[in-house]
Amino acid sequence: MKILACYIENFGSLHHMKCSLRSGLNSLNERNGWGKSTFAVFLRAMFYGLENCKNGNSYDPKDYRKNLNPWQGGNFGGYIEFEANGKRYRATRFFGERKREDTFELLDLNSGLPSEDYSTFLGEELFGIDAYGYERSVYIPHNELFIGTDDSVNAKLLGLLENDGDMNNFESAMKILTDARRELKKTGGRGRIDRESEEKAGVEVRLKKALEAEKQTMAKKNELAMAVKEKEECRRERETAEKELTDFTQQNVSGGGRIGMMIFGIIMLLIGLAGGGIGGYTIINMPDFLNYGIILSGIGGLSLVIGIALLIIRHSGVSRNAKDFSRLQENVTETRKRYEAASEKESEIKQEIDALSMQNENPDMLRHEIERLSASNSEDMGKLVAIERAMRVMGEARQNLSGHYMDSLRDNFIKYLDAAGLTENGAVLDSEFNINIESHGSLHSIMSESTGVRDIINLCARFALIDALFENDKPCVILDDVMNNLDEDRFRSAMKMTEEFAGKYQVIYLTCNSSRMPV
Repeated sequence: MKILACYIENFGSLHHMKCSLRSGLNSLNERNGWGKSTFAVFLRAMFYGLENCKNGNSYDPKDYRKNLNPWQGGNFGGYIEFEANGKRYRATRFFGERKREDTFELLDLNSGLPSEDYSTFLGEELFGIDAYGYERSVYIPHNELFIGTDDSVNAKLLGLLENDGDMNNFESAMKILTDARRELKKTGGRGRIDRESEEKAGVEVRLKKALEAEKQTMAKKNELAMAVKEKEECRRERETAEKELTDFTQQNVSGGGRIGMMIFGIIMLLIGLAGGGIGGYTIINMPDFLNYGIILSGIGGLSLVIGIALLIIRHSGVSRNAKDFSRLQENVTETRKRYEAASEKESEIKQEIDALSMQNENPDMLRHEIERLSASNSEDMGKLVAIERAMRVMGEARQNLSGHYMDSLRDNFIKYLDAAGLTENGAVLDSEFNINIESHGSLHSIMSESTGVRDIINLCARFALIDALFENDKPCVILDDVMNNLDEDRFRSAMKMTEEFAGKYQVIYLTCNSSRMPV
């Protein structure tokens, strides 16, 4: 693929610009602020379009739509003319404030008619990589020389894009596994396994409380049985005392209650007094009736004795009955109090049992819930182990696949290092595209090197990556101020390497320093 020409309209600081490009190395030297980086972003936009503006008011250099939208308003964009697969095309894009306002047209320059050979996904269809992969490979800005890959770059390297989407399937499968694992075991203990464990622990606490409450309920029921038994005994004692008092009262009423004995005794006293008085009067005043007087006096004395005896007997009986009655009444009162206390105790225990029953959960249901959670947790743990095993196996398989391209990638990296005069530097590129420096048998970070050395080593790695990515169709490579940190010797070596690289690729070299232009 080769870019033939381009036209820019109101694209950031580039209001109107038209240029033609040739094969090999194309150089542009302009001052700071002229729009060199904007020109590079324009080429990216022609291939990949522009994402919607990001939320927030803070500045983001990657928010191209917001940063390049002209202040005076209106659409902005342009076109590129390019050659691909033996045909020449013009791709025209104009951009609005939002992605839905964008337009895209593709024209076949040979026929002058609209073409459907490519769609709005022009970059993916031409290069086989997405916009991020484009920025991490063929678009090389001065402040992002380091290699960074994404799924599309990895797929391209593995050569699987043409094999029915195998790499996409791999990435989709890994995403599914990752999402499934995250659902089961999230960081911070928020995954389903952690939630189940936490829920199970909570149910176990509830079961413990339920068993304790059940134990208390059983104890209260035993206490209730004893209280019922005690109440029944108190009821029988009360009924016995009440019957004794009733029987005693009835006996005294049915037997006259000794009232007649008192009346009879009083009558006998009166008769005795009257007989004794009449007999004494007759003896004294009526001699002729002396015998009668003696008899009456005797009868009166005997009656008096009988009356006194009867009154004494009656008085002793009444006193004894009063004591028995009082004793029986006290017994009835006491048994009634004990019965009422037993009834109140029974009622209190029943209320306590009802309260425990309302608060208590069914232990059998809680045990069933614990069993369910344990089974679910065990099943999810089994799933997690299987998922992690599958991810590990797939990762190992991918690592093995990386050997498909790493040998050629490392060989090309060493070739470019040699062209730049840095072979003795000991730079090592691993399968994760990390660059380290080997020294005295150990590796240390490339960050320990100077900025200029880092830049040229990263540039070598970028060129090696491009070689590995594009064995057949060669893209246009953009170098934006990538050599400003190099001293004269390093610059000459790097430019020599770049000119050799431009023998295979179309290269657009942008710089603001005339001393950094190709000879």
